[in-house]
Amino acid sequence: MSALILISVLGVVVLYLGLFDKKSWLAPIGVLGLLGAIALFATGWHIDHPLLGGMLAFDRFSTGMNIGMAVITVLIFLFGPDYYHRAKRHVAEQYALMLFSLVGGFLLTAYTDLVMLFIGIEVLSIPLYVLAGAKKHNLRSNEASFKYFLLGSFSTAFLLMGIALLYGLAGSFDLAVIGKHIAEAGSSNMLLNFGLFFTVTGLAFKMGAVPFHFWKPDVYQGAPTLVTTFMATVVMMAATAGFYRLIEGTGMPGTLARILVLLVLATMLVGNVIALRQTNFKRLMAYSSISHSGFLLLALLTLNGTAEQSASVGGTLVYYTFTYSLATTGLFILFTIAKRACNGAEDNGIFRGLFAAKPWLALCALAMLLSLAGIPLTAGFIAKYQVFLLAIGAGWLKVMGFGVLMALLGIYYYIMVAREVFVPSEQPMTFTVSPLNWVVVSLCAAAVLALGLWPGWLV
Repeated sequence: MSALILISVLGVVVLYLGLFDKKSWLAPIGVLGLLGAIALFATGWHIDHPLLGGMLAFDRFSTGMNIGMAVITVLIFLFGPDYYHRAKRHVAEQYALMLFSLVGGFLLTAYTDLVMLFIGIEVLSIPLYVLAGAKKHNLRSNEASFKYFLLGSFSTAFLLMGIALLYGLAGSFDLAVIGKHIAEAGSSNMLLNFGLFFTVTGLAFKMGAVPFHFWKPDVYQGAPTLVTTFMATVVMMAATAGFYRLIEGTGMPGTLARILVLLVLATMLVGNVIALRQTNFKRLMAYSSISHSGFLLLALLTLNGTAEQSASVGGTLVYYTFTYSLATTGLFILFTIAKRACNGAEDNGIFRGLFAAKPWLALCALAMLLSLAGIPLTAGFIAKYQVFLLAIGAGWLKVMGFGVLMALLGIYYYIMVAREVFVPSEQPMTFTVSPLNWVVVSLCAAAVLALGLWPGWLV
């Protein structure tokens, strides 16, 4: 609770710094506040608030997810000064909105009550609707914001319908009470089936699971790159944590398992197959994100209600989402650098000449792409390996086999981007890299390699 208060107050402080035109202070103050929140989570120092009535429970899983989200936000804020160096107005608001959205992410990792689930999703989402349209005079950004808001509103309606039906079944919003009534009602109860379906729909939208994925490619492409980075990392982690909490609380009834199997198969297939034909890097990363959502859902499918299995799945989700976010953050920073060098182009070819101009950054890009592809000696390989082990242990052998095929298929489009990095450009390219960006990209690349060689540091 103490970290929630700190980040909420930090967002307000950042807004006031914008009023006094202290643009150069925004990122440093934000980073200091986030480091303070990380320290509070790591030490376990919490302020108990009786008004919450036990609706939040910060355990090992939520603490790990929250620290991971805060670390990724720190990296994004370190990228901020370079990204916003030409912006003269409304910079403070964008930092503040990301902080407020992060508070929603913290709520999703720790809720034990469906009311808090709804509050967490809304606090996470509403700032993002604004951030997606931050480029006010850019039609593509306006379109992204409108689509995200419209589809997000529909998903919220589904979520509320699901919560209402589950409340009608159990007479309570508490997940433990709902889980008990689900165990008694059985999978033949239509009220239960529809309640779970609508609730899962709201969470699947945030993860970008098929068929609730249509917003991702357009929003990723139209939103400012810094905002896209935040959505692809922090929002993915928060949505995954929210899904985990729901399944852990309900105990995986048969209806929910059948829904998840369909989501896993469709998400893996659509994400990987459509990514093969993408030439725009941001759209490629959107479909890559959809593909990774499928693997995360496969890990969630293995939850069986036991404390040991929940801990194992929770640890895998923390490791997978954090290492995925590290690689994604570093790649989007390199994408911004290459985009500037190519006068605003966004196709995969903008990375040509990177190895000739900046060999170290090219090697960093290769490491992060290989991690996303799940190549051995990287964190991405360990993450997928852990998911497949969970699936084997839970008896989902056919679904796991399909996941292996999709993982092999996904290697192709990452290697295609890696090839562009090492292809010489027809004309000399100038990639301007600030020292801070160089450090952040290097940290991301080093982390995915180190966590691939020594995964015990994180799990």
